Amino acid sequence: MSVHGIGVTGYPGTGYETRRTERNVPGGNFAKQAAEAAQAAGQATAILHGAEEGSGDVTIFSGAELVSGCSYSVYKTQDFDSENPVYKVKIWDQAGNVTEQMVDVSKVDPKNCSTAEMYAYTADLKESGKGSFEDTVLKAVIAKAQKDVESRNGTWKFSDKFDWTKIVNDIMQSEYRYGDLKGYMEWKTFLGFLDK
Repeated sequence: MSVHGIGVTGYPGTGYETRRTERNVPGGNFAKQAAEAAQAAGQATAILHGAEEGSGDVTIFSGAELVSGCSYSVYKTQDFDSENPVYKVKIWDQAGNVTEQMVDVSKVDPKNCSTAEMYAYTADLKESGKGSFEDTVLKAVIAKAQKDVESRNGTWKFSDKFDWTKIVNDIMQSEYRYGDLKGYMEWKTFLGFLDK
């Protein structure tokens, strides 16, 4: 599946198509505008990888970054054990080269872990019912995007290790400074998931 700009080409069976998004934007073609903005930034297309037919693995979530051109997916393997959760994380670079990593979430330290490890960790929080997609996985994706914005080099590698609690604390402080107490509390909830 390809993602052009920010518009999505479609999800089979849902009836959601790019043209629907375009209709909701006053005065213009949203997907075209997003693609032009991404192209002006030097990257216009990212490939969203996900399900691998015949593998028996179940895709927990997938995403793609327009700026870096990378794509990532987190999977439950056929032999997944919820008592000892180990997830497969695959990352595709802009050229389509793939890196695969098995992540044992019991060994993930949110104060010193990579993006791949954090995505597996938050996927497990969601899958185990400890939090919703928005409270776990999506917060990790947003935290990475925030760190990307702050980075002088644009984006940081999925293998680079960071203190995610510091990233979340910085976001919380920004929310508080701008008077968004609801946002502050949502990030505080996420921080609670990271403090082990």
